[in-house]
Amino acid sequence: MTPKRDERTSSPPSGVDPNTPSIARVYDYFLNGRDNFAADRDLAEQVLKVAPNARTTAQANRSFLVRATEAVARAGIRQFVDLGTGVPTSPNVHEVAQRVNPEARVAYVDNDPIVLVHARALLSGTRSDVITIEGDLRAPKAVLDHPELRAHIDFARPVAVLLVAVLHLLTDEDGPERLVETIRDQMVPGSYLILSHLWDDPDGVARAGADEYAHRKASAPVVPRTTEEIRRFFDGFERIDPGLGHLDQWRPTEDMINAGNDDRFGLCAVGRKP
Repeated sequence: MTPKRDERTSSPPSGVDPNTPSIARVYDYFLNGRDNFAADRDLAEQVLKVAPNARTTAQANRSFLVRATEAVARAGIRQFVDLGTGVPTSPNVHEVAQRVNPEARVAYVDNDPIVLVHARALLSGTRSDVITIEGDLRAPKAVLDHPELRAHIDFARPVAVLLVAVLHLLTDEDGPERLVETIRDQMVPGSYLILSHLWDDPDGVARAGADEYAHRKASAPVVPRTTEEIRRFFDGFERIDPGLGHLDQWRPTEDMINAGNDDRFGLCAVGRKP
């Protein structure tokens, strides 16, 4: 479980500028987390003014992560690599996967110093089947060849890789399609890709929010993409039922249906490598 804290993050780790908003910490704020600074909260509130859905989209995205991880675990996957994991938020991937299979192995990967500090603090004292490593997704081969990752995850066996709300933090120049291709090429048949992405909605709401991140010089850009652009990330995968759709449409729970949840600003799917 994520440790409870009485106060918001106040002292940054060495090398962290608390005056530069971090996408991971803004997301944490949207999830009602406490691992964020004033600059992150200020940016989040500005984003909410132009994209009032930002908080509910973040929460819908987290709910998708939980449902998709559970579905893949129930399909027999025992290895999970969460790329761009973000600030730990319970239930985390390892909590969901190990509820289904206590022997599930999980590797978290991120390059945000605060994410790494909190992830390692959360996981200290846990079993050796969960690790956190530092890695930059703009260098996917280096991430996948990381010796700790290779020692922890056996890519000769099926694995689930999560790219949840992370590819829209990469510009086209950063090569998000190349990242997914590199991951796909490392996977054996029967592996899964769990992916969600900010949708370039026709009303331009996501674009307005992305412009606010750019205006405030956040730690990373935000790049909404079209349905077709997001669909292309699943080239080489068979999307499992119900295919590519909005966050709340992917295998909603009965509680979600009864609550009338309806978020239309993110797209998601789970793909299986044949």
